[in-house]
Amino acid sequence: MPKSVSYVCLACHEKEDIPYDVVRNFDLMDDGDPTYPPQFACESCGGEMYPEYYKGIHGVEYKLSNLQETKKD
Repeated sequence: MPKSVSYVCLACHEKEDIPYDVVRNFDLMDDGDPTYPPQFACESCGGEMYPEYYKGIHGVEYKLSNLQETKKD
């Protein structure tokens, strides 16, 4: 099990390592849409952060690279 999940701000591109247990707990508590990863706000600008890579409790893999490819289309 990883110690942390690396998140990147979609607005200012600041990186932040969030403890794996925190991300997992947010994932467990979230009854929302499983196509979205656990969400956090950037401490620098308040923007939306997205994980570089995280495999959620429902088996969905969230990858920043996939999100960036989607935005190019």
